[in-house]
Amino acid sequence: MGEEHSAAKGVFILSLAGMVAKFISVFYTPFLVGILGDAGYGIYSKTTEIFVFIYAITCMGAQPAVAKVVSELSALGNEEGAKKALRISRKFYIMLGGGLGILMMVLAIPLCNLFGISDAAYGVMALGPCVLITCILSAYRGYMQGKGHMTQIAVSQVIEQLINVILSLLCAYILVQVSTVLGNAGAQVGTSVGALFATLYLIYSLDKKYSQEEDEIESLTNVRKVSEKKILRKVIMYSIPITLSTGMQNFGGLVDMVNVNNRLLIAGFDKDSANALYGQLGMYKTLLSVPLVIITSIGTTTLPAIAKSMVLNDRKEVKRKIAYAFKMAFSIAIPAIVGLSMLSELIYVTLYNQTYGHKLMMIGAFLLFLSTMTQIQAVIMQSINKLYFILGTFMAGITVKIIVNYIFVGIPGINIYGVLIGNLFWHLIPAILNHKKLCEIMRMRLSIPKLVIKPVIASVFMAGVIYLLKLPLKYVFEFISLSRLTAAPITIVIIAIGGIVYLYLMILMGGIRKSDIQTISPKLIRIMPRFMRRKLR
Repeated sequence: MGEEHSAAKGVFILSLAGMVAKFISVFYTPFLVGILGDAGYGIYSKTTEIFVFIYAITCMGAQPAVAKVVSELSALGNEEGAKKALRISRKFYIMLGGGLGILMMVLAIPLCNLFGISDAAYGVMALGPCVLITCILSAYRGYMQGKGHMTQIAVSQVIEQLINVILSLLCAYILVQVSTVLGNAGAQVGTSVGALFATLYLIYSLDKKYSQEEDEIESLTNVRKVSEKKILRKVIMYSIPITLSTGMQNFGGLVDMVNVNNRLLIAGFDKDSANALYGQLGMYKTLLSVPLVIITSIGTTTLPAIAKSMVLNDRKEVKRKIAYAFKMAFSIAIPAIVGLSMLSELIYVTLYNQTYGHKLMMIGAFLLFLSTMTQIQAVIMQSINKLYFILGTFMAGITVKIIVNYIFVGIPGINIYGVLIGNLFWHLIPAILNHKKLCEIMRMRLSIPKLVIKPVIASVFMAGVIYLLKLPLKYVFEFISLSRLTAAPITIVIIAIGGIVYLYLMILMGGIRKSDIQTISPKLIRIMPRFMRRKLR
């Protein structure tokens, strides 16, 4: 129960910080669109896709790999080995990140010219130093994750995003006066500086708050020491398949950038229109990533928890944690799908002061379910050492996605919506294959309908309430214009009422229990409305 309390609290802390960081990012987007323009934001989105892919193949495997090694060593009582894992992985990722960061800056112009996106070249060059910094940052976050120190990870995320937003907007505003291309490069500056300050914070936290761990290490004399070579081998062994699988997932974004852009041009759109449509896709991805922050937090706490149980050969506990992770993830994803889809127009006006692109969210929000499923599956497979299997399933999904995107985006009447069809297959294929394999390995029946039935019922009632609340709006907006000023308070009120309805119904059905809330924080029960508290079981 103590471990579950720690995991749930970790999810809450990371989710809270992640939501703060993500909301900073979401509210920063309309300002950036205002500075760069729709076409300029399209260039920015392409630059981001390239960086995310480079980040994925260098750093994204670092945090879970280091966390897995550290959690395994800690489970066996080898605290010295856990500290050694941080030192070794830090050196390794400094060399990897430094080398690839230099290559990224040197090859930015020729590669962008090759892909037909020369206007993104300076932005890619500006992100070169960020590869090195984020590699170091990922090693530190991996250590903190493996040790269960989620608060420090959470604070570092907020610091990183806050500095990123302020500096990026400032530099973009200054440099866009020269050209849109340089404005895009300026919008990338804050990414490196934000990551640097987040790294410095984690180094400071480790030196100050965890010096007592040295005393723990000295007291452990009977623990078998692990060689540096063995630790490095483990870090590399875990990081390669994790890096490749996350790289494959982000490769989908890179495919969108090159494939979609070219197919839009073939479909008859001019360059500026194609960039604007791609910017529309970028806005959709930014909004969809808000609920995914919580899903990522669930995955972050799930990985070390399951890895520890696997090392201790406690399969019963592993099965329980797998079911618990899916239950939590679906409880977040399903109401988020309903809210994003039904309120897409109001949300777009609130954030972007326009309805342009909201239909992409109205339809595409439903892909969040499959995205949630594959994300949790990937973390679980990493935890139980089935690293290469998920790589294969993601490769299958990507292959189909490329073909589907090529066909549908090139049809003028479908255009950018073809990406949604591609994404459906991209997530559906791995979701089916991973689920089948997971049940086979763990010898368990993981019934998805059973896990989603309560969130679905609660979300259907929530949808009904949202629909009724929206009915009078068409008459209201006949007298007052639909703008950010009028849409924002209405959106907030509807989201709040919808959230209360969903939460209340989940409590009534037993989808959320008193013990679930207490594992996060007993204070949450005290601040709940009385009519909800009385129904908690």
